[in-house]
Amino acid sequence: MMGRTSFLNFVLLTLLFAIAGNAFQPYYRHQQYRVGNILHQQDYNQRRLVQLSYAPTDPSIIEHNRQYLINELGFSQQKLDKIAASQRGKRSRGSILNLKIGILDDRVSWLQNRLCLTDNEIKKIIQSQPTILWNQSESDTGIGSKIDYLQNRLLLDDILLRKVIIGNPSTLLTSVEDNIEPTLDWLQGSLQLDDTALSKVIQRQPTILHLSIEDNMEPTLQWLQNRLQLDDDALGKTIKRLPSILGTTTGKMETKLDWLQQRLLLSDEELSKMIQQYPTLLSFSIENNLEPTFNFYIDALGNEGEALVFVTRDPSAFSRSLENRLKPRLKQALDTGMVIDSKLMRVIMVYPNDQWNGKVTREMSKKWVRDNEKAINERNNK
Repeated sequence: MMGRTSFLNFVLLTLLFAIAGNAFQPYYRHQQYRVGNILHQQDYNQRRLVQLSYAPTDPSIIEHNRQYLINELGFSQQKLDKIAASQRGKRSRGSILNLKIGILDDRVSWLQNRLCLTDNEIKKIIQSQPTILWNQSESDTGIGSKIDYLQNRLLLDDILLRKVIIGNPSTLLTSVEDNIEPTLDWLQGSLQLDDTALSKVIQRQPTILHLSIEDNMEPTLQWLQNRLQLDDDALGKTIKRLPSILGTTTGKMETKLDWLQQRLLLSDEELSKMIQQYPTLLSFSIENNLEPTFNFYIDALGNEGEALVFVTRDPSAFSRSLENRLKPRLKQALDTGMVIDSKLMRVIMVYPNDQWNGKVTREMSKKWVRDNEKAINERNNK
């Protein structure tokens, strides 16, 4: 009887120890992050990594990390104070200031080497998105796996990958499963893009990866297709040439399209062809670019009708800088006695500097000969 009692007591004590031990397991063992009934094992792994990486109550570690961020990455005291304030009272997470000594340096070095970044580039990236150093890990949810995914999916070599990340560092904090991959799949299907074309779109406009399909891109595409009467092929070509359209509000585009149509006397079909020919028009400011540039061509050519023909035949005429190219070259042309017409205006617009300077030199020589001959004739007639 005593033996049986001892055995039962042993079993009960074992169960009690097991329950007590489980109660004092680390925080992350009790946090079950679920969508429906599916456990997010990746969140669990990341939480576990966090618990092992930071010491939230050690002032010496916090001060060491502050000095590292100031001296090595150019952080200001004010920015670090904001980082510290944002984490006060958050017991389940620390901040990059709480990471154990050496972790910040290791993560910065790893990211800089992985993306072939200069010292200034790594500073700018970390200053703009400090949380990158918090989320970086070797797990499936870490930054390393996101970089690998982007490089493979977008067919990027190391140089192009570097440009994409520099163009939009917050991509490193975006979920592949929830955001990046669905966005790329939607773009590829909606715009009929092959893998190479998809890669070029993202390279030109990396911020697309943060746009909402439902709230931004899908309604924008539908509106633009209807407004300009574009078929699917024309729509895809237009977006490939100016991917930033996907992040532009329809109200802004409507204002510019209305101005172009009314000021340049375009039919719906002519407007559509003009935008397809040069979608960049939708990125220009009416007040700072379109209006003053058109007025320049009117004044230079002396005829609004001729200016209309000039800009509608080649809409890239709006892309030339007034102050750095058009005005100075027009003055040079007038000073050397050139005849200002559409043909010369195109030369002014498109010639690179060496060709334009050569033309000016030749015209100045001709002017010198003309002036010299005129002076000789005047002397002979006296």
